[in-house]
Amino acid sequence: MNVDSIYNFVLALTSFWILVNIIYVSKKEWFNSKGIKLYYGVVLVYKKPYEVKPSRIISKVSYLSIPFALIGVYMFYSAMIMSLISKFGIMKTGVTVRLLIPGINITGVFLLYFSAAVVIAAAIHEFAHAYVARSHGIPVKGLGFALILFIPIAFTEIDEESFPKASRKARILTLSAGPASNIALALIFMALLIPLVSPYGYVITNVINNSLADHIGLKPGYIILKINGTQATLQTLHSYLSLNKTTTLILTVFIPQNNSIVNITFVKPSSTHLLGVYLQASPSLWLVKLVGINMAEFIVGLSQWIYLVNMSLGIINIAPLFITDGGRIIYDTIKNKTISHAINILTLFILVLALAP
Repeated sequence: MNVDSIYNFVLALTSFWILVNIIYVSKKEWFNSKGIKLYYGVVLVYKKPYEVKPSRIISKVSYLSIPFALIGVYMFYSAMIMSLISKFGIMKTGVTVRLLIPGINITGVFLLYFSAAVVIAAAIHEFAHAYVARSHGIPVKGLGFALILFIPIAFTEIDEESFPKASRKARILTLSAGPASNIALALIFMALLIPLVSPYGYVITNVINNSLADHIGLKPGYIILKINGTQATLQTLHSYLSLNKTTTLILTVFIPQNNSIVNITFVKPSSTHLLGVYLQASPSLWLVKLVGINMAEFIVGLSQWIYLVNMSLGIINIAPLFITDGGRIIYDTIKNKTISHAINILTLFILVLALAP
């Protein structure tokens, strides 16, 4: 974790909230009249009454939230257990759990993707809560959005007096609708990514000055498709570059600027084991040819983050963790409070242990 990145992030965040506070205080009455309020100096909330109409279709479809919620619970505990098994050296599972923190380990263009994906995920989550609640006879006061420090969220105002009086089925379907909608959307985008991402090949995002790649004319945006006729994967590239002898290599490269595929032949010295490029997985060539490399990378990048954020939000929200939807479902499903408390405490302990360094 880069100390300079943390410092710059904290400085930018502090400057942003100072500016927000100054503007809000100077126009407080106007903001309040529009439903915008600032709490504690770092929580900006927009709330408005919203008429949610009941729907028979949504009422019937809402039952699908149960299997999706169960999938989320399974994925949560599976990921936690596999991570712990790997962490304690019992078995190498390749599964690790870590926090994604904007400005710290999410920076640059990825921060834009992340922010857009969070807004989409939060909106889908809360609209699902609202429409399922209303379709099962539970009144909804309104919808709102908030920015808490640096995290954008959406929320639904369900009538507090009516919700406990609703049937257990209506309450459980309402609570599970949010996480289930996120998991369903994540699975849709996972399926969409299959034709959007090439199974092989890498886009060059940067070329190091005076490197081997620089000398042979590789440029950012070029896509390495093959090396010596073999489909380009990280393993293939590494196997050729790690050879301790002078080797003639042929790179098959797609150049988006003119939609051409060329072969670049060069000699790799025995002492050189790095090509001198930064790479990322390539969008499918049909997509690059259709919209260009920049737009193709944007579509793939945003789709990947929508998948990742929705899956993460859905899984963590369906897990029984006191304040989550899953935690509330446990209390609604299991009437014994001692058992419900125990499940939430155990889940929290597992999560903390999995995230601990």
